[in-house]
Amino acid sequence: MKKIILLLLMTMLFMAGVDAQQNNKKVKAAESKLDETILSVTYDVFYQKFEEEPKIEKDLMRLDIGEHSSQYVSVRLEYVSKHKNDIIAKKIKIPYEGYTTLRDEVYKNTPKSGYIQFVHMPGWVSCRDKIDRLFEWKLLEGDSVVCEYPCHKAVTTFRGRTWTVWYTLDLPYSDGPWKFCGLPGLVLHAYDSDGCFRFNCIGIEKGDGHEIRMKTPSAGIIETYMPERVAEIMMLEYWDPSAHLSQMTGMPAKVTRMWNPQGNEVKIVPKTRILYEKFPGVNVKKKYSQKKRSTKKKK
Repeated sequence: MKKIILLLLMTMLFMAGVDAQQNNKKVKAAESKLDETILSVTYDVFYQKFEEEPKIEKDLMRLDIGEHSSQYVSVRLEYVSKHKNDIIAKKIKIPYEGYTTLRDEVYKNTPKSGYIQFVHMPGWVSCRDKIDRLFEWKLLEGDSVVCEYPCHKAVTTFRGRTWTVWYTLDLPYSDGPWKFCGLPGLVLHAYDSDGCFRFNCIGIEKGDGHEIRMKTPSAGIIETYMPERVAEIMMLEYWDPSAHLSQMTGMPAKVTRMWNPQGNEVKIVPKTRILYEKFPGVNVKKKYSQKKRSTKKKK
């Protein structure tokens, strides 16, 4: 078996978004101007990454809203992408101390109108959902204030998680962090009932007109799957890195060493990734543990 050493170095943070088609096809991506930012909303995103570790991590995400579409991207990842040469040359340090990136991006109404495109890096795996009636919201009594905006309360259960959100009618955009949409105002705060995820708006400013578009990776290729398959790939990334790399490259591989984004080597230990969406049929722990036992018996 050919051994491939997986280097999870800073270069993996240079990835952003990409255009694609549905149904598990490799598609060449293309950049094109679609919309311009009229409002930018910044969120602190708190999340528990693994079931085995209670530690809460934090990402810094920005929602760019245009006339017809929006993009939800990592502020830290965007900075690294713009300054990668200086960072590699150690001329500058990465700011945003205390933040780590989930390496997820979400695009609404782009590249295809009426759809949400979720992209995860590395590996460039993606899934697409139809926006119309994606969330079944229940509007509740109660009010709050977030970033000086009066907010109303709503709840929904979506793919295994129950979410409570606070949205403002003063910003009449049916949008929000992650995939949230379908309410009569912008979502400024949200959390799930398990306490694994929390989105908190920390800043709202007029857009500077920069483009909203999915960016092309160096290879110009992205894999687009059903949401369940994307969840399995994302969980496999930390449960069995060798199996994950084999699936991403399409050839036998064995991960022998790993590094975190800070360049520190980390021990390879199976970990159960916590995702925004839960699918009962996705159980990499059971599926790939059985495969390993089967392989050992054959030997």
